[in-house]
Amino acid sequence: MSEIIEKRLEEVRTKFAGFTDPDDKWKFILDLAKAHKGMDAALKAEKFIISGCASTMYLVPNFDGNLLHFEMDVEGGTTNPLISRGLGALALKIYNDTAPADILAVDPKFFQDIGLNVGLSPTRSNGFASLVKQIYLYARVFAALAKK
Repeated sequence: MSEIIEKRLEEVRTKFAGFTDPDDKWKFILDLAKAHKGMDAALKAEKFIISGCASTMYLVPNFDGNLLHFEMDVEGGTTNPLISRGLGALALKIYNDTAPADILAVDPKFFQDIGLNVGLSPTRSNGFASLVKQIYLYARVFAALAKK
């Protein structure tokens, strides 16, 4: 695993460990959502929708032959899209602009280990798991392409 990924994981782990009030986690997630710039509407195609989310989440990969970059945005749905956008932004905080092999080296249980799932609705939990699963799927595909 690269130093960059290790540093990102440690930064998020430290941030979550410092939360003394359960609401602090959600404030952080909402702050990530508000800071996330979204993506160009032209990229929002049905093939990039993450299934299982309470809101409509798009995840678009771009591989330059070395690093995997993601564009992510969230729209509407049955619940507040800010929480979903914040969860997506948290995932990108770790995985974005990283070599596919480095993504695959991260144990996806990391998010459970930091307590992200505590207080998360089943729908949001499933949606987040689908997002992470899709990131890993893209990483596997682009890692294989990079070897060719």
